[in-house]
Amino acid sequence: MTETHGYRPRWRWFALFALAALVHPWDSSALIGLPVGLAATMVLAFVPWRRAWFRRRAVPAALFALSVAFTAFVVVGFFVEPPNPDEVGSAVFALVLAVAFLAGTLWWWRPWGRVPPKGSTREVRAVLDGDTTQWDHGQEIPRLLRVTVRPRGFLTLLDCPPEQARELRRTGRLRLDEPDARGRVTVEIGGVATPGSYTTDPAGLPIRKRSLRRLRWQAAVAVPAAVLAVAIAVGGVVAAFWFLGGSGWPVLIPALVWGGVAVAWAGQVRETWHWGQGALTPVWAALPDRHVWPGTVVTGWLVLEPGWPGRFGIEHCPPEIAAELIEHRRLWVFGTPQVGDVLVGLPGQGCYAKAWLSPAGRAADLDAEEPGGKVAAGELSATRSRPGRLESARPGRTACG
Repeated sequence: MTETHGYRPRWRWFALFALAALVHPWDSSALIGLPVGLAATMVLAFVPWRRAWFRRRAVPAALFALSVAFTAFVVVGFFVEPPNPDEVGSAVFALVLAVAFLAGTLWWWRPWGRVPPKGSTREVRAVLDGDTTQWDHGQEIPRLLRVTVRPRGFLTLLDCPPEQARELRRTGRLRLDEPDARGRVTVEIGGVATPGSYTTDPAGLPIRKRSLRRLRWQAAVAVPAAVLAVAIAVGGVVAAFWFLGGSGWPVLIPALVWGGVAVAWAGQVRETWHWGQGALTPVWAALPDRHVWPGTVVTGWLVLEPGWPGRFGIEHCPPEIAAELIEHRRLWVFGTPQVGDVLVGLPGQGCYAKAWLSPAGRAADLDAEEPGGKVAAGELSATRSRPGRLESARPGRTACG
């Protein structure tokens, strides 16, 4: 699996920029603030943040420090040079923006989110999953590691430094505290602490399920909401040029962002709803192990017709779907299973999860020979067993790791 399946543009930054631009007074400061704000928003929305530690620690703390300084300058400016009557609107807007920036960065950083362990940690035996012999031959050590904790536990190290990874491979031991309600733990390797997710349940950690009812409601209002948003954007542009003349051109930027975000959201919701059309179809599938790793994408193998191997990945997989894979080696797909993005669920339950299917082996060759072609998985009976075909579709465990 590649990182392209997990990366999505962060559209919420465009929504925040559009909201700020709509309430901003259209004075001379907008000529500088809007282009700079748009450039910063595009960086925050589209630039991938590859290193987990940089995204989780350095960026939130730095932005919080910057927001504290910005808020302090605004507050001091109120007392040093009080605003004139015609500048009260701009001053109030700057203060509201500073407070919102401060609150948002503090909530993103959340230094209180993980309480340090109150009691002593316990030492356990641990085994790294996968082949680690290539670490000694120039292969880059991944930051995310999967560890089996003896006698029965599954641990995912979200941001493990390479030195600690080598130490864990050498000693086979680590220390961890008791997990909280969300399975988060603090792991110590060689005296260095690193965050992780831990569970003893092979089906993984409980997560918030995505409701089909809510998806149906969003799909029903997506198009009217997008049309309304575009109408508001067009009306704002017309009103700005009507009352301000040529000075109303800065309104075009937030109007385009507002309408673009609304149309993109509506298209995504409608596309997701389209994936969920049709009856649930069982497909024979299996995991590389008899468990899933907490806090990561669930990946495995499945059988594509006519018996060719394929791969799947489920983001934010509910434990019920994982248990179905473990116990019955079966994946329920909405509609006709085909290569690409799909929705998976369970019969009689109103939840779903987003997944992707990709060909492997001969199926991948066929897809390359026929551009644009779809490789469909057969509508297999729930009682039909094909273990031989399934095992032949698993040439190695490391491919799904």
